[in-house]
Amino acid sequence: MSSVLQPAGEPFATALDHMARYPVDRTRFILGTLFLIIICQSWLIFEKAINWDEFLHFGQIYELADGRLGSSIQTLPTRFFGWATLVSQDVITQIQAIRFAMLACAVMTAACVTILVRRFVSFEIALVCGLVYLTAGFVFTNAFTYRTDPVAAAALMAALCIFANSPLSWIRAALVGILVGLAGALTIKSIFYMPCFAAFALLHWLRPDTPKLKLFAHFCMILAASLLAFLLLIGLHGAGLPASEAQGSNLERSLGNFLRFFEFEQIRYVFAEAIFAPLVTIGLLMLPFVGRGLPKETKILLFGLCGPLLCLLFYRNTFPYFFTFLLPPICVAIAPALSRLIARYGLVPIVIFALIGPVFLLTQEPYGTLDRQRATIAEVERLFPEPTPYLSYSSYVPRYPRQFPSLISGVGLRRYWDERNGQLARDIEAGRIAFVIATGDALDAVFKSDGPAAILPEQDVKALRENFLQHSDTIFILGRKICPQANDQIIEITRGGAYSLEGGNLVIDGRQVAENTSIRLQAGPHQIRYEQGECVKLWALDHVPKLPAQFPAGPIAGGF
Repeated sequence: MSSVLQPAGEPFATALDHMARYPVDRTRFILGTLFLIIICQSWLIFEKAINWDEFLHFGQIYELADGRLGSSIQTLPTRFFGWATLVSQDVITQIQAIRFAMLACAVMTAACVTILVRRFVSFEIALVCGLVYLTAGFVFTNAFTYRTDPVAAAALMAALCIFANSPLSWIRAALVGILVGLAGALTIKSIFYMPCFAAFALLHWLRPDTPKLKLFAHFCMILAASLLAFLLLIGLHGAGLPASEAQGSNLERSLGNFLRFFEFEQIRYVFAEAIFAPLVTIGLLMLPFVGRGLPKETKILLFGLCGPLLCLLFYRNTFPYFFTFLLPPICVAIAPALSRLIARYGLVPIVIFALIGPVFLLTQEPYGTLDRQRATIAEVERLFPEPTPYLSYSSYVPRYPRQFPSLISGVGLRRYWDERNGQLARDIEAGRIAFVIATGDALDAVFKSDGPAAILPEQDVKALRENFLQHSDTIFILGRKICPQANDQIIEITRGGAYSLEGGNLVIDGRQVAENTSIRLQAGPHQIRYEQGECVKLWALDHVPKLPAQFPAGPIAGGF
């Protein structure tokens, strides 16, 4: 028992005793590799495109500042990272600043993995487990991205490190509870770590020298502190938000959205992670065989640490960023298997093998996307100097109010079809959308082809195609394309303001409008006379927009 709950025992390290004459060089090699990985991730902070989920979470910071954030469930990080908006005027730089904080959380998580593993293997194997976590496929490319996952994982693994100490004290119990409550306030999926805590609790309970009544009181302290921390954080956070849907309803909806038994919507990412993190996969496959000869207490611990894997049966959002959260306890559990592998094949080959996934992912990164994202945001802010409502898959222009957040997910789209069918077209007709950033399946289907776009209702597709003009690969601005007709035609202006003409001359409501000039139009129907010539464009701007020189072409959607 002491070998599991206290750092003295090393039952799996005996196979490495014959290598003990090289401890300094081996340790330096592992630490050097860890340092290299962290340097590569720091470099990726400035090179990897911002993913749609990062834009979504970062946009919530501006929503909070503008009084538009409507739910306290899973939005607590907006309180912690609002400082990033003061770092620079550039949105990309702001997100990159938060990425460094995320990387610090990931390094802390790797350190916690090392501390926990050190309780039953040698220090070198413990360091390798920390290395395996940071290099575990998508963890390498997503551990520093802005989401709740790196922060929650760091809090939970720190709580496990404290909880593993024996005997428990009141202060340790309270600190464990506070960290668990913090993680729960950050993300509801923190519940996935429950088997890990249950395993350590059982080990504490099985200790013959522990007073059971006092230990039970410590467990109650952990539960009380976690619940109090959770309620306090959510309550204080929600108190400053505008009145909206009840938080209980929001929580119920979140659970319903993300917990779907045996649907496996993103199972392709699970298989990809298994390939890109081969040591984790091999370690898990070896664990049942390696664990046969281990003490009962160690088996209980390893079984509990593998418990979070059960969430793959019902958690639908197993996107690549999720593995930053899922894998820390797994990397602790596979320590016995890694010990056997290193004993047989040597430390250097195993460490090199761990780098295969990161090297491959580095070669697959679309490095030009970040420049296109920065240029697109700058162009939108040039065309619309003041915050203007827009439509997009995610918060690609975080300072501006984004309409229809339901576009972000299939669940949201299904709810839109059921509850608000056609509302998008009605909002366009009411002038509540000034431009569109066309990314994501729904908007790509509308703007990247003229064919059917079944993801959105037909009236929405018609309204989008009729009322927006393409400015760049992804920016579509409110306006109308007008083609010549023998008779006068009536067009509907959905948003009052200045309009500029490109491509020819028009007569609008009896007034002659010359090419490259502007006119103010009220929302509503207007009579147009245009009898011959090429089709012209009427832009809802005070000037005809022109892309800056050297504006980068191509998509702006960042991958994982």
